[in-house]
Amino acid sequence: MTGRVIILNGVSSAGKTTLARQIQKSAEETWLHIAMDAFIATLPEGREFERDWFPIVELVRGAKRLPCITTERSGAALLEEMRHLVARLAKRGFNVVVDEVADRETIEDYRSKLRSVPSLVVKVDAPLDILNRRERDRGDRIIGLAQEQQARLHKDIDYNLEIETHEQAPEALASKVLSRMGN
Repeated sequence: MTGRVIILNGVSSAGKTTLARQIQKSAEETWLHIAMDAFIATLPEGREFERDWFPIVELVRGAKRLPCITTERSGAALLEEMRHLVARLAKRGFNVVVDEVADRETIEDYRSKLRSVPSLVVKVDAPLDILNRRERDRGDRIIGLAQEQQARLHKDIDYNLEIETHEQAPEALASKVLSRMGN
């Protein structure tokens, strides 16, 4: 028996983790939650931004300087292993909801690895002013990251479903995603 996979893809502070947890609560069956942030957090604290992993660079966009988290050799290998894990779990019968910040190439890699697995790729987003407010309010975010990611992240990705997290409560959004998944 094959499991199913829901990939929640969005910028920092879009509401992916909240939605993933609500999917777990709302679903009749068990869904594992695999978060890119948690996978990266397996590195020793402070080491994730080192040169070989996920260094932060500063980009200039107009008059603004914005932080950009890059992915280098070791970081890319770690995240590829996460995608392999998601596929292996689904092929063993586990349902998996993935909390990701992925570009088109990464989403295509998921789709390749999940060819035989029922899956859904969901764009999770919110307007920039709300993302900026969430970054400030949470206190544990890199300020400006959502703005930098929003300018490029969703480019050329063919989504199965698009969710705006500011429009409805997490329960309604989880219901929408699960319904689309066939629950």
